[in-house]
Amino acid sequence: MKNLIVYLFILSSFISFGQDAKIDVALLETKVFTLINKYRVSLDVKALEKDAILEKAAKDHAVYIAKKQSLTHEQSNSNKKLPKDRVYFYKGNDFVLVGENLLFTGIKDKTYTEEDLDILAHKIFELWKNSANHLKIMCSEKYTFTGFGFQLDWNNKKLYVAQVFGAK
Repeated sequence: MKNLIVYLFILSSFISFGQDAKIDVALLETKVFTLINKYRVSLDVKALEKDAILEKAAKDHAVYIAKKQSLTHEQSNSNKKLPKDRVYFYKGNDFVLVGENLLFTGIKDKTYTEEDLDILAHKIFELWKNSANHLKIMCSEKYTFTGFGFQLDWNNKKLYVAQVFGAK
């Protein structure tokens, strides 16, 4: 009985401290990636390929903009100032062209179901699609690689997203 009580205490600690588990970010990323590629293909533009370097740069910047609570393409660290600098910082020296889309959107303090993730992914996609500058980057034939960064800010009920694009 004592072991059961200890086990339940440990389990409840993981549940209460694991707030990021309320949104399956990996699944959300897959859904957004799929929507963007389906749209690109519908325009006769080659689907994007995921790239680990671009993903590192995107994750880095998503954390940065969430911390600053501001959508900016620049960082204060001179080694990571612009999107191309962040890609080069993570050793993506073979990229000759780099672009970046950013956004934040509100989130609810709840556990997101797969249906909720579908709705959130569609919202992210539509925010970029309905913005001329974001759409231009998202659908550019010049870019063939991409990476995503997601940062949850539960205190302010926001999700920050960075998508970095690249061409070699």
